[in-house]
Amino acid sequence: MMFRHHKRNLVAGVLITLLAARISANDFVAIDSADSEKTAVVAHTREFWHASRVVGFPDSPPPFQVQRVFKNADLPKPLSVTVLPGTDDLLVTVHEGGYAGPGRLLRMASDESTATATEFLQIADIIYGVAFHPDFATNGFMYVGCNGHSEALDKKATRVLRFDVSRTPPFECDAKSQTVIIEWASNGHNGGDLVFGHDDMLYVSAGDGTSDSDGKHAGQDLTDIPGSMIRIDVDHPSSDKPYSIPEDNPFVDIKGACPEIWAYGLRNPWRICIDSKTGDLWAGNNGQDLWETVHVVRRGENYGWSITEGNYPFQPNRQKGPTPIVPPTIEHPHSEARSLTGGHVYYGTKHPKLYGHYIYGDYSTGMIWAAKYDGTTVTSHFLAARTSLQISGFGVDHDGELLIVDYGSGVYRFVSNEEGTSTNFPRLLSETGIFTSVTKHEVAPGIVPYQVNAPLWSDGAEKQRFIGLPGDAKIGFRDKASWNFPDGTVLVKTFSLPLTGRTTETLSRIETRLMTRHRGEWYGYSYQWNQEQTDAVLVESAGKHVDFSVADEKDASATRKQSWYYPSRSDCMVCHSRAASYVLGLSVLQTNRNVAHGNGEVSQLDFFQSLGLFQKFDETKNEAASLKGGIVNGEKAFELPAPSSELPRLVNPYDDNHPLEARVRSYLDTNCAHCHVKEGGGNSSLSLSFTGPLDKTGLINEPPAHDAFGMTDAKLVVPNAPHRSLLLHRIQQRGRGQMPPLSTSVVDQRAVSLIEDWIESLDDATVILDDEAK
Repeated sequence: MMFRHHKRNLVAGVLITLLAARISANDFVAIDSADSEKTAVVAHTREFWHASRVVGFPDSPPPFQVQRVFKNADLPKPLSVTVLPGTDDLLVTVHEGGYAGPGRLLRMASDESTATATEFLQIADIIYGVAFHPDFATNGFMYVGCNGHSEALDKKATRVLRFDVSRTPPFECDAKSQTVIIEWASNGHNGGDLVFGHDDMLYVSAGDGTSDSDGKHAGQDLTDIPGSMIRIDVDHPSSDKPYSIPEDNPFVDIKGACPEIWAYGLRNPWRICIDSKTGDLWAGNNGQDLWETVHVVRRGENYGWSITEGNYPFQPNRQKGPTPIVPPTIEHPHSEARSLTGGHVYYGTKHPKLYGHYIYGDYSTGMIWAAKYDGTTVTSHFLAARTSLQISGFGVDHDGELLIVDYGSGVYRFVSNEEGTSTNFPRLLSETGIFTSVTKHEVAPGIVPYQVNAPLWSDGAEKQRFIGLPGDAKIGFRDKASWNFPDGTVLVKTFSLPLTGRTTETLSRIETRLMTRHRGEWYGYSYQWNQEQTDAVLVESAGKHVDFSVADEKDASATRKQSWYYPSRSDCMVCHSRAASYVLGLSVLQTNRNVAHGNGEVSQLDFFQSLGLFQKFDETKNEAASLKGGIVNGEKAFELPAPSSELPRLVNPYDDNHPLEARVRSYLDTNCAHCHVKEGGGNSSLSLSFTGPLDKTGLINEPPAHDAFGMTDAKLVVPNAPHRSLLLHRIQQRGRGQMPPLSTSVVDQRAVSLIEDWIESLDDATVILDDEAK
């Protein structure tokens, strides 16, 4: 790389105050010849960092936090919560079967401090939603929306089942009373939530029935139920069905149309509700590539899927339904939300600020918003809470107060957020307490530099990385996931480019990015360096684009324009997500590497251990164990689970001294796997972690779940056929469909060549043999 000498000059010219000593960066050099990043020698005596001023928030924090309730109740993987009419009890839907049943309804008393969960109903299907008949006090009918095997259809189906519940204590459900009301084939986006409207009709949500990209073109097809909201009359069965079609349903007179459909063009309406005062029907709708949407669902309306995703084209050449496309009531880009969960309109008394607002959230980011709708437009819309919850549902208790369901841990309520904007939050990098000299890029004593094996592609920028642990705090060590960090941690990364027109001949710093953990949550902040390289200014919450003039890597005398994006606060959390364990580059795979020290080599992991940076992590409690007097839970101070030489590690993708497949798998792990994991926001069924076998990645000879981008017979990776491999196509383009999708405007040409060479080296027999060997 022609800019490598710039990097050496930059780093070698910096003296880093670290722990007990100030040591030249030249003394601590990466062994990997393809990655010449340098850092400081780590002294074996740890010095503590007490200088952090990265505390609080530079922007107004949301008005609410969440607090767990019903802590004594065992609620494994809860999905929804609702009241049991005629009692003071609640019903919580749970399931432990992955994407299959069984589904269970658990019953809890309303006493939040002592309530335990008892079985109310168990069925073979996944239970998505529960609705009680408006005249439940008389008929005892409970309706369950679910997905499972249909005997009548002989395939997986979304179904509405009815059960009888006794109307006198102890209000028991008769599982044998199960009656199928309606069902339709669905094996993907199933919808399955249900609610009674003010008109006493039953409304049921139906997803498009496939895994991605509306493969059956159901969204605009009125001849079948998937991709719609249906409305049926369960009080007046027809001669051949346990329900009838309301006469005012919009498509009853259209030949071939499914008369149950009330509205259509929905991808996966996940959670619906009725505004208890206005009767409006609300639906949160899961998006796919870029947008999540919320809809006030009205008679006969078409919400565009899969011609559009929200307001934006998705497959514009597909056949449109018979009515115009109506824009969503609310939409969020995937920088803010990636798996929207619909909620409820709040009319409780505890939180006046929320009165009349529709409260909804996001499963992937944990954000919760409030929106007020006047029947025509949204008149108020704000972030209500920033959480770490996997929000699977919302509920309203007997008093009209909001309940929030976390798929990971249970049920929560809102409490006021007492913390306000921090007037002293550092607006300049020099005010953070991270550096003793910002101009020289000298970090404070106790700040620990580190290197990674496989750097994330950042449009050619070189990076310097540091860990700031508060005081004597320690890292919760995990050998198979990113490490766990305590509150007050600040992770630092400085980006540099070879800018032209600057007085220095070295690389120019353009951004320093901070990730900090505050009160159990991670937050991202960017600082933009000034032209003089003397300080950096906090970038506003919305982020910004800046164009730089950069030396051309192919011709040192030429220049090119490069757009650099300083991410918004929410953009940071798209990659640094819960599914990716928030911290991307600090793991055994990334940091297990040798570095040159003096005339020899040392292991970076062994250095960290010798400094006492690690403590044990309790996987069962998902927390780091406390360390007192060198003893952890009665054991001696932390030891690595194996010698560092025996622990796994990524390789540098750009170093051809390593095997080709290891280089490719390392690149994919670093640049792709944090999204393409379960519940990570990458909608393709891929698992791109370095440690998994190749045949389990979902790459080889797999058709694209999304757009084929005009490629004939496209597959994600076709052995020995790069021109037919969609993976290569998306990595080598910028714009719609680019990969990675965010924060890059420059193609990584070395990665393109690397992956092209790898695909050319593959053949089907080799792939099978390699995977059988593993």
